[in-house]
Amino acid sequence: MKRLVTVLVLAAVLCPSFAFSQEKDMIGGEKPDYFFDSSVRFDEKIPSPEQFLGYRTGAKITEHHRIVAYFEKLASLSDRTRLIEIGRTHEGRPLLILAVSSPENIARLDSYRTERGRVRKAETPETPLILFLGYSVHGNEPSGAEASLLSAYYLTAAQTGQVEKQLSGGIYFIDPVRNPDGQERFAEWVNCNRSIRFINDHPLDREHTEGWPRGRGNHYWFDLNRDWVNIVHPESQARVAFYQDWLPHVQVDHHEMGANSSFFFEPTDPDGNESRFVPQATYRLNAEFANYYARALDRIGSFYYTKEGYDNKNPTFGSTYPDYNGGVGILFEQGSSRGIRQTSDNGLLTFAHTVRNQFVSSIATIDAAGDNRQALFDLQKEFFTVNPKDGGKNYIIGDTYDRFRLNRFINRLLDHRLEVYENNSDITVDSVKYEKGKSYIIPVAQPNSALVQIIFDEKKDYSDVSKLGYGAGFSVACSSGLAYASITHPARGAQVKEKLTGKITPLSRSDYAYLIDFRDSRTQAALFRLLEKDLIVKTASQAFSINNAGQATDFPVGTLLIPVAGQPLSAGDLFAFLQSVGETEEISLLPVSTGYNLKGVDLGSSAFRRIHKPGVLLLTGGGISSTEAGEVWHLFDQKLAYPLVRIEVESFNRIPLYDFNRIILAGGAYTELSAQAIEKLKQWTENGGVLITLNSASQWASRNLLETRSARRADSIPPAPAVRRRLPTSVIETRINPNSPLAYGLTRTSLPVSKESLSVLKGSPENTVASYPDSPLLNGYLPKESETVFKNSASILTAGNIILFAEDPVFRGVWEATERTFVNAILFGDLIRPVFW
Repeated sequence: MKRLVTVLVLAAVLCPSFAFSQEKDMIGGEKPDYFFDSSVRFDEKIPSPEQFLGYRTGAKITEHHRIVAYFEKLASLSDRTRLIEIGRTHEGRPLLILAVSSPENIARLDSYRTERGRVRKAETPETPLILFLGYSVHGNEPSGAEASLLSAYYLTAAQTGQVEKQLSGGIYFIDPVRNPDGQERFAEWVNCNRSIRFINDHPLDREHTEGWPRGRGNHYWFDLNRDWVNIVHPESQARVAFYQDWLPHVQVDHHEMGANSSFFFEPTDPDGNESRFVPQATYRLNAEFANYYARALDRIGSFYYTKEGYDNKNPTFGSTYPDYNGGVGILFEQGSSRGIRQTSDNGLLTFAHTVRNQFVSSIATIDAAGDNRQALFDLQKEFFTVNPKDGGKNYIIGDTYDRFRLNRFINRLLDHRLEVYENNSDITVDSVKYEKGKSYIIPVAQPNSALVQIIFDEKKDYSDVSKLGYGAGFSVACSSGLAYASITHPARGAQVKEKLTGKITPLSRSDYAYLIDFRDSRTQAALFRLLEKDLIVKTASQAFSINNAGQATDFPVGTLLIPVAGQPLSAGDLFAFLQSVGETEEISLLPVSTGYNLKGVDLGSSAFRRIHKPGVLLLTGGGISSTEAGEVWHLFDQKLAYPLVRIEVESFNRIPLYDFNRIILAGGAYTELSAQAIEKLKQWTENGGVLITLNSASQWASRNLLETRSARRADSIPPAPAVRRRLPTSVIETRINPNSPLAYGLTRTSLPVSKESLSVLKGSPENTVASYPDSPLLNGYLPKESETVFKNSASILTAGNIILFAEDPVFRGVWEATERTFVNAILFGDLIRPVFW
């Protein structure tokens, strides 16, 4: 008994909500009649959220696992529902969708899904309306997830003629928490930090100010509302697959914003925020639906606004992805209480109030869709009708050597159910050769031409930056770093129906050495497998040519050499291990029997330099960007499968730096590093450690670590208003020195980067690894005055053992060419020497 009391006291100390739960369960929440019209009668067999959870709606943040339990309860009690698990998060939480409709529709759900395939043929399927109600893709915006409980209860249990009519005419997919890992993290924070006596008037109170990395992102701290087209994460992969199976008429996306704002719903500002690829009928329906939201919010006395801000062009958002797929996407933004109660400019803002606004907007969406049923079906028919004017336009994309990166891009297109065809003949466009079997054709004239055109977007003639919103450069093709071009009437081969996989050459044993062509992106992960085994691996700093079965085979700089002699494994064990790595990573290795080459350096030359196993540290916390730190973590954990140590920046002085030979500073502020810590970091680099800085961290490093003027970042950008330092996300071209170890494996010197500011690096030519051409803009927006900023500036710069990236090379987990340069900095950072080019 004494031990139990001790455990209870400890739990109360760690989580205040545990100690005071009985007192607080009803405080701050509201009774059902606050949310539901008193005339609505509910099936008594179906428990309300309050009855099931044991507290009033709005009294606390309901954790994801309890939302799951409630949805499971509804599915077990009602023939109006079917619970569908579409996937799992990184942390293993279920991604559940509750389908709610009439019992007859629920029984026919599988046949309706098949019938929806007619939409892509521009036919009208015999199905009910399909609505996708999505909540809380940002985990620390919980009012949407809480409202999903009310929406599910209302549609499942309400007994009115209107609801029964809506259930007969529609299928409503309720996606309660689009980011379960982040939502659970945020819910725990608020519930463990709220007080019995609410601290309303101090927004910096612990309840309202969550700790780093906060709950916005997923397990790897990514913003999942930037992942609808990129589909990097399992949450997005599952959701996009479900979306494409059903092609809903409407998708809503419930968000939150600052506490002093009211409530936003579309339409957005039409001037500059509408896509040229989306039918105008979509935006007309946005405006029509707004009437329903206005009436619903007016009835409960809530204030709101429309036609201001918010980007309606970017296809990676949950509210815009539908626009590029024949549906109507709708964004809701609710002023956030960031807890249970908070004083705002509009008075006391309660969590219950935010939940009610989200709930009534969900129901208003159902009302609007029902009344505009024919217009929604007509929109899909118009959208998926192939435009004959697009008949001659196609895109070709390929790479002769980097099969892995090309396959990944093509598979992403297939995930969006786009049409892709094999290229049946060699073709040269703008001096780039696209080989048969190593390149693909994507026609614009296909059912979803809008998504094709935004993925290959090249627009760069925006005139008014004030109307651009979040971004202006949307080209996913650029993010791949692959060569692509617009062509007419290509030699189109068979349509690609199945996902592409790697093809490897079976490995034969060698008692001398093995070579790996480093140009396939997957070879980077393979190299880490070799280094983990403590194998001797070298990289070629000069090109060479060997006699391969009577044929001359050329190998470029960066080629990997694995000698058989001197290894910790026997020749037989080495062969078996390399065979396993080749099969697992889908790469080909070439056995060689002599070090005497036909041309260039021989295998015993000092031009082959040994690669040392990296020990990598990433600083986290404080003012560091959790998104950018998460991108690095995800890269190491998911793609490279290599250990990455993450330590809070406040603990820097206690870190034994001799345990590491690489340190990464992701973008952010490093004000937590004292003068003593900075000196410690300098000494570490002088002793051979390689420091790699990304984005704004490079500006910090320039100011605090680099003493020579030539290596400092340019602060001589013309003063405002001549140049805006902040940019809407755009795509900029850089040119990389092909002889630098950071370029090993790249098949092009042109290297697109994603840029969100005008910050650049200044250094001497021999220390510049990547620079900008005279006209660097590829997609998006640059002010004309920015030309002077990029002139004689660097995108990648080295200064001793410090490697600085002016941009974020692992942006959103999809910038795969710049990602290669970053991984090369990890692998080859100690091999870099000043190189003139």
